Amino acid sequence: MRDTAIVLTLALVLFASPALGREVIATPLKAGARDHASLISREEGDLCHGCSDEYHWTIGGWMTGNEVYRVYCEPSVCSACEGGWKPISVTMYLYWDEANSCALSVSAEIERAGGRGAPCDDPSETLVASQVITVGPFDPPGLWAVTVPLPEDAQTITDPFFATFRFHNTCGQLPDIVTSDGPCESCRSWNDWGSGWNDLCPYGFPGNLALFTTLECQGVTPVLSMTWGAIKAMYIPKEG
Repeated sequence: MRDTAIVLTLALVLFASPALGREVIATPLKAGARDHASLISREEGDLCHGCSDEYHWTIGGWMTGNEVYRVYCEPSVCSACEGGWKPISVTMYLYWDEANSCALSVSAEIERAGGRGAPCDDPSETLVASQVITVGPFDPPGLWAVTVPLPEDAQTITDPFFATFRFHNTCGQLPDIVTSDGPCESCRSWNDWGSGWNDLCPYGFPGNLALFTTLECQGVTPVLSMTWGAIKAMYIPKEG
């Protein structure tokens, strides 16, 4: 459930957005490669990450706790799966500079993208929601992949959706959030810290949030082949 990495303290890059009154200080972490770059069809049981599973920048001083993050996801990046893709978990990368005793209550949801399925559309409905779980403390320090499992009866997904990661509490040792190398794609990474949803790109985020859903390729339900005579016989009353 966790993965540690060494911080490359090469430089600090300051991204400022005076109009919005917040600034982003991004520190280079480590580049991660996508694991679903494939043009072939996927078989039953194959796993895929349908959102941004790359990590490169850490954003310190941003997280407040008691807030929600959301990313736009497209199953189409996972290639074809005949039975559709079933979401099995939602993961968010978080980074701690030092060992801590922080325990965070978190949960996750999958929401159908509204209307046209565009990333700037609001979700139209919740497809599946997890239970609230407690994660932490996070020791040793470093990069952690915090994963929330989803119910086993989650429905399969073929259209774009939003993956939502909720923090139900806070603590005195909050982590840095993590983004991909970039560029930041408009309307794909969102944050609500109590005042409504905010697209993170205008704040100067260098890349998309490192938040993704793990999807599992589902098999196709077999169709039984029956002759018309066999079907008709099922509805003929039997003589007593």
